[in-house]
Formats: sequence, structure tokens, C-alpha cells
Amino acid sequence: MRLPDFWTGAAFAALGLIIAVLATSLHVPAGAASPRLFPLLIGGLMGLMGMAIAIRGMSQGFRIELPTWLGSRRQLMLVAYLPVAIAAFALLAPDYGTIAIALPIVVVHCLIYGLALLPALGMGVVAGGLIPLAFTKLLGIPLPHGIIEGLL
Repeated sequence: MRLPDFWTGAAFAALGLIIAVLATSLHVPAGAASPRLFPLLIGGLMGLMGMAIAIRGMSQGFRIELPTWLGSRRQLMLVAYLPVAIAAFALLAPDYGTIAIALPIVVVHCLIYGLALLPALGMGVVAGGLIPLAFTKLLGIPLPHGIIEGLL
């Protein structure tokens, strides 16, 4: 979606303001710089830059143009699938394990993308199976443990 600079700048300014306000609630230890200094600076700069973009965008008008990909059924399905996949992983992985949930999520995504079943299964095994194993075994990053991880 092509948003005019006014709306993009306004959203950026609002996000910066929220970050700056939340940063003020962080603990301030005795000494030099506190943990709230960096987010306060970043939030403040985001707010200022966002306001500058919004002010410049007022001269461009307030029209919103829809992107061409909205006409593609596959693109819409891919966009809609992403939050569903994230929610499914968050809800199911703690009970069934990372590999058991990631593998079908990757396979379905590949099928929606247009891959044939065999390459989609291969991608599912690599991305849904081997990558989580690399994270847990090689990097030591804990991921939800399930039935498949227990067998390995």
C-alpha cells in the first residue's frame, strides 16, 4: 500500500513518542548513563523525524493508493498465512515441539507459494527440521522440545 508521507510520518512520530514515554519508566541507577537514555534518544529522534516527514507530506495530499499485488489471490493468501502460521507456532510448539510444528508450517507455506509437493516437503525438512536442530544442538538456543526432538 502506498501511503502518503503524511500518514507514514504521523505513524513514525507516534511510535517514537510511545518509545520515549515508555523509556521514562525505566530504572535510573546512580552514575552516568541509565538504561533509559538510549531508548529516550531514539524515540525522541523518531518523533522529530516523523513529524518532519508528516509536515512535508501535507503538501502531497492524503490519497491512499492500493498496491497491484492485492489483485493476486496467491499474494493475499501468503500475507494472510503469515500471522496464522505465527499464531499456530506460538500456541502449538510448546506442547508438540518446534520441529513437529515448524515442518508443516513451512510445507504449507511452500505449497501456497506454488512449489510442487516434493520440493515443498524437502524445504519443510530442511527449514522446519534441520534449522531448529542447528539452533538447539550447535548454537545452544533453547526451542520448545517435543516428541521429535526427544527421539533425536
